[in-house]
Amino acid sequence: MKIAFNLDYDHTNRTGIGRYGIELISAWIKAGMDCELWMLRNTKGTELPVEGAESRIKYYPFPRRITDHFWPSMKALISGATWIHSANGILLPPGPFFRQIAMVHDLTPFLYGHMKAEKDTEPWKKRLRSVAKKADCITVNSNSTMQDLLNFFPFVEGKVFLTPLGIDHFSTTHSPYEKRDHILAVGTVEPRKNIDGLLKAYSVLLARRDIPPLVIAGMDGFRAEEYKRLSLELGIEDRVRFTGYVSDKELSDLYARAYCLVHPAHHEGFGFTVPEAFTWGLPVVASNTGGLGEFFSETAWMVDPEDLESIAHGIELALSSGVTAEQEQKRKELSRELTWENCARKTMEAMKAITS
Repeated sequence: MKIAFNLDYDHTNRTGIGRYGIELISAWIKAGMDCELWMLRNTKGTELPVEGAESRIKYYPFPRRITDHFWPSMKALISGATWIHSANGILLPPGPFFRQIAMVHDLTPFLYGHMKAEKDTEPWKKRLRSVAKKADCITVNSNSTMQDLLNFFPFVEGKVFLTPLGIDHFSTTHSPYEKRDHILAVGTVEPRKNIDGLLKAYSVLLARRDIPPLVIAGMDGFRAEEYKRLSLELGIEDRVRFTGYVSDKELSDLYARAYCLVHPAHHEGFGFTVPEAFTWGLPVVASNTGGLGEFFSETAWMVDPEDLESIAHGIELALSSGVTAEQEQKRKELSRELTWENCARKTMEAMKAITS
């Protein structure tokens, strides 16, 4: 069975969808499974960090909107690809020679649509509706995402499969600096990441005891300016720093100097930030909801993202108790379970189940 990976995302972005797409392709090729990579012509010359990928790349012709109706079918027929994979849920026009498989990462636009700008939410909803209706096979990253998908689109039952993501791309362990100077939060500054809850909980804890400053590392998103004003209103502006977008090198430095990571997001389908912090040996405070609660509940200090006292108490535990022996053991077990090889294998099994 041969698959064509449709790179319908920014593969130079090593977080979220970009990370999933590239790591899945890498694991697929390493396992010796057959594939092609379909890429946009204007991406020629960009780095594709996948060993053995170069000979497999096929570039779309121009103009895309017209050629999408015949080029994929022609290429699938010639190459023998029977499936086309979408990491970002952008399906191609249907063709006679292939089926389509798409990953659904979360149902955020339906669950928390008010937490993003409408111009971002509506196209995302449209894409998810298309996947639910037209995809031959759907993969999800957690049981939480599967249940959300079935709640909104119950008719997809039977063609949805769990393919947990890998965390073994975080296999390199790092040594934090001896001198640490902040509490760290990583993610786009937007409502879904619960930045307002984090700031308020930090303010609550700061009123009780002396704690390190808070650094929030991530690009500005929806309502970012509102959260920056909130730090002023809470009187903690001298204790909170918004870095904006940071490079990989700058982010590594922030992890190395952190006492702990705090990730109290309202919802995550999976959540790469948490296992990334594991490689630095950091205590982690994370929400007990969605994929975070499903996969990381025994590896971190779990909190209710809607409860300021719960978040404050989680930070307090992380600072005072660090990483427990039990948490460390569970982290090791999880790193053996959540691998990209497993994700690739389960993706293949899902396609075989639909084909049969």
